[in-house]
Amino acid sequence: MPEIHGRSKFFMYASIALLVIVLIGFSPTFYLRTFFDVPAIPTYVYGHGAALTAWFIWFCVQTTAVHKGRVALHRRLGVVGITIGVLVLVSGAAAAIGLAPRLLDKFGNIDADMSRIAAIVWGNIGMLVAFTGFLVAAVLNRHRPEFHKRLMYLASIGILLPAFGRIAGFPMIDLPQPPLAFAGLLTFLVLLGIFDKTSNGSVHRVTLVGGIALLANLIFFGLVLPTTAVGRAFVLTLT
Repeated sequence: MPEIHGRSKFFMYASIALLVIVLIGFSPTFYLRTFFDVPAIPTYVYGHGAALTAWFIWFCVQTTAVHKGRVALHRRLGVVGITIGVLVLVSGAAAAIGLAPRLLDKFGNIDADMSRIAAIVWGNIGMLVAFTGFLVAAVLNRHRPEFHKRLMYLASIGILLPAFGRIAGFPMIDLPQPPLAFAGLLTFLVLLGIFDKTSNGSVHRVTLVGGIALLANLIFFGLVLPTTAVGRAFVLTLT
């Protein structure tokens, strides 16, 4: 049991860090929006925010349960996680579809700002694709703990980019959002690789393949697809 506790500590601390980043990043526009001068948001965005919050809280509970040796509880709560994951996907799809007209209202010029709008919309769609892929793989590998926990970790950090982006936009920070979001994602990937190296002597294949897949997803959906005629045409249909 001590070995299980020691090997699971990284994921417990990482899940807490992810939750903290989400709470900080979305405080002005979601959790504490009453105290800030921010635009109104549609009801479905509240639903998406609630689903994401539930996901990161659930992830903390799950990693803590394993660290404390409560494996039976961890397994019982697995169904809850699948349910929350489906809610994240459904609410995220609704938010992504409604994002284009909201961005158009914000930026004001579909021609001048199409590149930025398309990148944000497709970037959000890409995150949902990655989240779904990692979650399904994690469920299929639930009886292989070393695979399962890394896949759940990758699923969680893959939907963290908007939180990093909002933190970058804080007045006291005011840094370009895409680079900081990418740096934040890369940091969590590197930390997982370091954990693998120090605990197993080599980087786990899930970390390596999953990390490459996550970065490839980010490049394709965030940089390549928005510049294509098909990608832009799709976004136009949403405005």
